[in-house]
Amino acid sequence: MTRKAAFRFWLLALALCVAAIALCIAFVDRPVAEFVETHIRHTEFWDWLDRAMHPFIFVVGAALLFFLGCGVWSISGRELPTWTETPFLVSAAVMWGIACDIGLKHIFGRGWPDPTYVQQHRYGFRLLHGASHWDAFPSGHTTVALAILSVLWVLKSRWAAPVTPIVVLLLAALVVGNFHWFSDVIAGTFLGASIGWATVRLLHPLAKVS
Repeated sequence: MTRKAAFRFWLLALALCVAAIALCIAFVDRPVAEFVETHIRHTEFWDWLDRAMHPFIFVVGAALLFFLGCGVWSISGRELPTWTETPFLVSAAVMWGIACDIGLKHIFGRGWPDPTYVQQHRYGFRLLHGASHWDAFPSGHTTVALAILSVLWVLKSRWAAPVTPIVVLLLAALVVGNFHWFSDVIAGTFLGASIGWATVRLLHPLAKVS
């Protein structure tokens, strides 16, 4: 695939993503949130999902520390070992993904499924006024997870294969637990995959990526 063809593919994916998000906002998000609140929210399964999300912050912390460590190592005048290439690109994608996610959350200012919608009965977007409980879109967990996964698929597909089911379960848990709207996850998937792909193209131009 040529670069122009790859870019056209990305634009098509963007258009499909926008269409899917619009459909979910109109027809899917609120019914799913109401179903979860009625049938899952007050169960032991939800409590387990909530606890299962907590370790994710350690993934972000590890990426940040590794990224900073590589910077300090480079400043000291030493070359980074070859084994650090993929972890460095993964860490760079994570940092980029977090920065984009924080900015977009404040731009869109979307209310959370829980508590903003199901408990407080408030729904919508507060453009340019994102704040606590009004920063759902896009999903940060999804953005980071897909940034990591897309870098691995490009550079180390044998590592990505066992990671993919874990990511799929994470995305499902975000919706099933009412931590995010379904459309938040779609947006985070596209954003994270784009960031991972772009990270490899920018920082590892010799990689075999279209």
